[in-house]
Amino acid sequence: MPVLSAGEGLHETLALLTSQLRPDANHKEDMVFLKDVFSERSLSYLMKVCVSLMQGFALNSPHICSIIFITACMFYLSLLLKIWPQMCKRPIISSLCKRLLSLLHCPPLSVGLVHVGDELREVNGSSVMHKRPDEISQLLSQSQGSITLKIIPAIKEEDKLKESKVFMRALFDYTPLEDKATPCQEAGLPFKRGDILQVVSQHDQTWWQAKRVGDCNLRAGLVPSKQFQESPPSSLLVSSAHPSLPACLPTEDCDCEGYFNGQYIAGLRRSFRLSRKDRRGSSGEANVSDQNDTEFLTYEEVTRYQQKPNERPRLVVLIGSLGARINELKQKVIAENPHRYAVAVPHTTRPKKSHEKEGVEYHFVTKQAFDADAQNNKFIEYGEYKENLYGTSIEAIRSVQAKNKMCLVDVQPEALKALRTAEFKPYVIFVKPRLPESRRRRSAATSPGGGEHGRITEEDLQEMRLSAQQIDQQYGHQVDRVLIKEDNASACAELRSILERLERETFWVPVSWVKA
Repeated sequence: MPVLSAGEGLHETLALLTSQLRPDANHKEDMVFLKDVFSERSLSYLMKVCVSLMQGFALNSPHICSIIFITACMFYLSLLLKIWPQMCKRPIISSLCKRLLSLLHCPPLSVGLVHVGDELREVNGSSVMHKRPDEISQLLSQSQGSITLKIIPAIKEEDKLKESKVFMRALFDYTPLEDKATPCQEAGLPFKRGDILQVVSQHDQTWWQAKRVGDCNLRAGLVPSKQFQESPPSSLLVSSAHPSLPACLPTEDCDCEGYFNGQYIAGLRRSFRLSRKDRRGSSGEANVSDQNDTEFLTYEEVTRYQQKPNERPRLVVLIGSLGARINELKQKVIAENPHRYAVAVPHTTRPKKSHEKEGVEYHFVTKQAFDADAQNNKFIEYGEYKENLYGTSIEAIRSVQAKNKMCLVDVQPEALKALRTAEFKPYVIFVKPRLPESRRRRSAATSPGGGEHGRITEEDLQEMRLSAQQIDQQYGHQVDRVLIKEDNASACAELRSILERLERETFWVPVSWVKA
């Protein structure tokens, strides 16, 4: 019997092995098969690899491991093609994937690339899903040269027990079938802005593996990583910059009395609800739009949060598009339950009227004091109306929360950035009116707010649509809930339901709000 060696004559030595076997007329086909196997140069390469491994040579380079893996695959696939017809006749063979991957999972191939239980999806770019073993055998036999396999890794039992604790809120829409950059469109995971993704793997810097929370499909898919999203010139970049609306859109609020259905409610005057060009925000809010032009929206890491009994109530922030009339909505909800809900009393520089009390309708301050507070970023937003300044201060919000009441504020969307802090944990509700989809009611349309405010024109409806569209595009990623207002009664009922759930249910919030 020849002695096996890793030297120059290994291939020749293996080819002579069959000459040492005793001829047997009952096994002529087996003899021919063995002769072909030992004549393959691939087998000699594998023998050399085995000798190196047994002698302790570590294959640390992933590139070397990949080369060895591909070479071994080629050899074993060539053997598989010869014995496949006989294998298919055996009842013990349940599927192509199990047998193929069992053959590949041998000691020389233990490089961590293929495992038993992995799923074979494609051969040389052709899908083998739902194909019979004999069909795949024919496909393999027709392959020339190198063979490329697309394999879905199996989920190990220990991995199932180690569920990922990383959750991301998607800040953009993603459709893998429209993405030319993805390595495999079929393996991509589509999602919408606002979906919560459970990221199960971040090992790859470009593509993560994730699952949609609440999705019945438990298999993870590929999603672009945060780093890839933020690295131009990626075709997936989603900017918050959008065409802006005309700056002269009319305002919907006026300097009204603080009474609702005969009941006075403190702080409901919104004289400072002004045109946009006269409104300013704190902490450089006037420049928020400019900053957003270069901001790329990717993901926000989130976690589950439920308000504890000893915690201050969360801040509820209402933003609305034209025609939403959120001030009326807020007034009615507070009037029904003033012991649970309240508004932040605004500051003003106008003179106090005879029936007004300090700290009830307004905090009356001098212009110098107001300017100083504005300079020190104490207002979430402020503006000028009829030569008087009006503003909502951060301290006014804290004052309401200190009384264990839920504070409701309605602000311009530009102020959201300053309010989204761990201290307030704001829940943002975007209120927009339900608008007709066509011009069929052009001449008979009434105010979408449900009140008797006269008829509106098609131009008014178009402005309302543009207003809602702009807010959704620029600030939709900061919104927790969209409330479509069809009439005051139904909108108030929905808002009450949201506020009640906010106190007892679990919600997704940024991780920084909980760990801060």
